[in-house]
Amino acid sequence: MYYNPLTKEEEFHELVKEIESQSTYKRVPSPEKKYMSVAEMGRLLGLKKTDRYWLVHKNFFKTEVILGKMRVELESFEKWYANQIKYHKVTGEEPGQELKQRSYSPKDIAEILQISECQVYEEMKKADVEYILVDYWKRYPKEAFDAWYRNQNRFRNARDREKVRDIVEGSMRMPEMARMLGVSRSVVYNIIASSDILKTIEFDGRRRVTKKSFYEWYASQDRYHIVSEQVPETVKKEDNRSIETYRRAVQDRDGHTKNIGNDAYLTVKEAALLAGINPATVHKWIKKGKIEAVQSSKTVRIPRQAFENWLQSRKKEDQHGINC
Repeated sequence: MYYNPLTKEEEFHELVKEIESQSTYKRVPSPEKKYMSVAEMGRLLGLKKTDRYWLVHKNFFKTEVILGKMRVELESFEKWYANQIKYHKVTGEEPGQELKQRSYSPKDIAEILQISECQVYEEMKKADVEYILVDYWKRYPKEAFDAWYRNQNRFRNARDREKVRDIVEGSMRMPEMARMLGVSRSVVYNIIASSDILKTIEFDGRRRVTKKSFYEWYASQDRYHIVSEQVPETVKKEDNRSIETYRRAVQDRDGHTKNIGNDAYLTVKEAALLAGINPATVHKWIKKGKIEAVQSSKTVRIPRQAFENWLQSRKKEDQHGINC
């Protein structure tokens, strides 16, 4: 008995294919749709009848009367949709794709420069940057914005902010230095002019003092004192100038006080500054058990009072200096 592996439905489709292959009449593919009715356009945009015909009469896209009925040309409709931002398809397709490729909204520029939209309007108006009106909203051609951006040095995009981060974080403006010391700018300029330690750099057309040279200068003198209220008490109340300067620099670098000591405990670096030696020597003393140290995870702290007492006893034993 012959076994037919095809189901009845599959046999039917095979038969249809065979008949079609032998027939002189062939199926003609449906022509590509070029028009849609005003009602279809309205449903696509979620518009009521009055709004649909208002949009048609604004001539935003091509229309034709076919067999007595108005039709919307699909190609011109899609072109219009890609260059406007007011109307939205109910399908979820975003409008203004072509418009967004060649221009920025104030919101786009605000995000790029990390400023407010109000400031965007002010800066663009001040520089007389070219703009276009789309549905009564200003948009700025990308070429015009890029030309403005290249000719200014006040604002930066994300890429340029990353490039100059090290420069900004490693230096300070003159007003910032004046506030830290509680003096006027003119005093700061005089300090810089008379110091061989302070180093300045040119950035955005303005002079900035490198933080490294500032803290070196600060440790070398005792006339000026940092008065910033943001400095923690463990720094403000430190009597040893070298340790105070070090703590200020670390706190300024890290933005917190986790990596500096306090009244009761010193870091290895601070202990080295107090003794006037290299931090490696402090580690050596700890390893040999000469000085007391408390270790938690990777953090090493040295009891300050015990360390100072030990240093005093060492000096008494050896008047020529500390014997390592």
